[in-house]
Amino acid sequence: MQVVMAILAVVIGLAFAFGGWRFFLVLLPLWGFVVGFSLGTEGMRALFGDGTFATVTSWVVGLVVALVFAALSYLYYYAAIAILAGAVGYTIGASAWGIIGNEQGVIAFVIGLVVGVVVAVAVLALNVPRLLVIVLTGLGGAATVVAGWFLLTGKVPADNVTWWQVGQLIKDSWFYLIVWALIAAAGILAQLRAPVMGPDTYELDQASYRY
Repeated sequence: MQVVMAILAVVIGLAFAFGGWRFFLVLLPLWGFVVGFSLGTEGMRALFGDGTFATVTSWVVGLVVALVFAALSYLYYYAAIAILAGAVGYTIGASAWGIIGNEQGVIAFVIGLVVGVVVAVAVLALNVPRLLVIVLTGLGGAATVVAGWFLLTGKVPADNVTWWQVGQLIKDSWFYLIVWALIAAAGILAQLRAPVMGPDTYELDQASYRY
């Protein structure tokens, strides 16, 4: 299970980092599912101290949130954008607390949520320009690749998959921060150089914000 999760994280992360804008409609529901599952299980862990995949409850909550996020990402353009931005914000906030803080649990979860909401609101307020989406997918995809590598090498156990843990590992070796930055930069550059094809070229019902 751990190897499968790690490989999926790396593949999804690379796809998002290097093709997030071009393949937006295909990747967003998948990203919404992964983010929703991660958020649901991390929330259960933060509130009740369960391992990320240690109990049936954490699995059920994770799957329910994942399905809701995936459905919203598929049906509604602005929900997809908000989930993308919020997920990247949550990743940055929770990982940053792992770098500067020593307590895992509710604090990391709340900081991640706050940063996620702030980033999501900011992105929607800026009307989601193409460049901003490319930057977000580059950053979020690169972070997912690094997390997948930690899982694959056993640095993060399958029952303790949190972004706080990722931040702690980066603090112990700044090499991984450099790797994350290089992957993000390469992905962003690749997307900028690719043909302009993305949500702007799809038919969108602005009245209901649906594809």
